[in-house]
Amino acid sequence: MMIDPSTPNPYMEIRIDGTKEYYDDVKNDIQQLVSNVVFSNTKINFQVKITRKSENDIRDEKWQPIFSAIREETDKKFDEYRGFAYSFHPEPLQIIIKTDLRESKWAWNSNKKAEQIVKYVDEIIELKREELSVEELPYEVIIRSKDNKQVD
Repeated sequence: MMIDPSTPNPYMEIRIDGTKEYYDDVKNDIQQLVSNVVFSNTKINFQVKITRKSENDIRDEKWQPIFSAIREETDKKFDEYRGFAYSFHPEPLQIIIKTDLRESKWAWNSNKKAEQIVKYVDEIIELKREELSVEELPYEVIIRSKDNKQVD
């Protein structure tokens, strides 16, 4: 919730979780109720804005603890780890692990290490997803080399 009484038209913004149907059902009731309560206590007409978290925001919030675990645990286990990124767009979810590995046709050791990292990240995702009861989403783990190229 956010309140800004200093503007000429004071307003209050309330953000609710839930489906679009739930939002549509309760939006007007919440606006009216909050507006009435605020006015009766302050004699100030606040405009009440009701917003809803998007499905993407909710999904992103639910996956944040998993992303944090990937960052922390991968950093602890692999000296080659140097960063993390993710993207829900385009689908599937892309989990990008940045490393100090070298990308080369002859770097079989880099490929082997990349496979170990992917397997480790998969294990973290499964454990945390079950622990937190987070919906299963299709994803891919991408390992990037020191020069930001994908290690196969």
